[in-house]
Amino acid sequence: MSTSYKEGKKSVLTIFFEGLKIYCLNIHKFLLYMTFPVLGQIAGLFMIFGMTYWFSHNYQNLVVKYPVLNDMSTMLITSIALVIPGLIIFTKAFWDYLVAYGALNSMTDGYLNTGRVYDFKAHNQVITNKTFSYIILWFLFGIFTFLAIIPVFWILGFVFFIYFILIFQVFTFENGLSPVGYFRRSFELIKGNFTKTFLLMLILFIFTYYLLPAGLSVIFDYLNLTNVLSKIFETWAFTLPLETVEKFGITPAIIASNIIKQMVLFIIVGYSLPIRSICWTLWYRNFAEPVEKSKKIVRKPKKSTKTKKLPENFKIEKRGIDPEIIRRARLEDDEY
Repeated sequence: MSTSYKEGKKSVLTIFFEGLKIYCLNIHKFLLYMTFPVLGQIAGLFMIFGMTYWFSHNYQNLVVKYPVLNDMSTMLITSIALVIPGLIIFTKAFWDYLVAYGALNSMTDGYLNTGRVYDFKAHNQVITNKTFSYIILWFLFGIFTFLAIIPVFWILGFVFFIYFILIFQVFTFENGLSPVGYFRRSFELIKGNFTKTFLLMLILFIFTYYLLPAGLSVIFDYLNLTNVLSKIFETWAFTLPLETVEKFGITPAIIASNIIKQMVLFIIVGYSLPIRSICWTLWYRNFAEPVEKSKKIVRKPKKSTKTKKLPENFKIEKRGIDPEIIRRARLEDDEY
């Protein structure tokens, strides 16, 4: 018996709009799920740099009030103690963000099976139950990304990035593979579908990295948040040693403006991660279901055999959603 894989049944635009529809219908749940992973990282960084700025700005007054601080080791320990809370929040939010890369795939599969987005904890566990493999996967992806940003590897890195774009879907839905096997499996799925995969990636990139951030920037300007944040970041930037770079036109105002742009981009990219995960999960399902080919076997019909007609949507898959997640889908939102 041999196994081949279907050509995609759905077009790129169909996948995109279907993914966008799923996201919009459940936007309140996806926004809730992504709030801590996104805003937690920002809050953690604010706390780290805010406490560092406060301590350095008020150090002389603190030394007068607390002479014990007038010691290098004590000052260093105090500085570390001040940034630890922010570092803990940032690290936890960053890890949750990485877990979301896989858990959102499971949520999408759950929605396609039950029509609901539910039980974040159960979907997170789909990923955290394989934490070690997941960390290795991210480590390998990090090495690949580092090599890909080296100018001499740009073209080759971009090509392989397209081929490896389904590694997190493969990790979520397929067991028994090594970390390297996830990359190999993604390559197999994309092989022969490179152009269409690139087109879907391009659409998602333009929509979530350009159009949505541009829209949020307009909202920030309308609510006057841009000016308020600019003053905060500009005040902080004045404490930086910029004398050597000011001749290149780098000023506190420019630094503040770029920080705001990056923050807006990070917020939108973070909150729109579900859109990308949904679309890539749909794209994975478009190719991943095997079609088994076997030799024709002629059998004589049995006289007493009764054939039960199965529903059209019935299918047996090696890959499937956890039955416990299906059970919880039947509960009300406040029952789990």
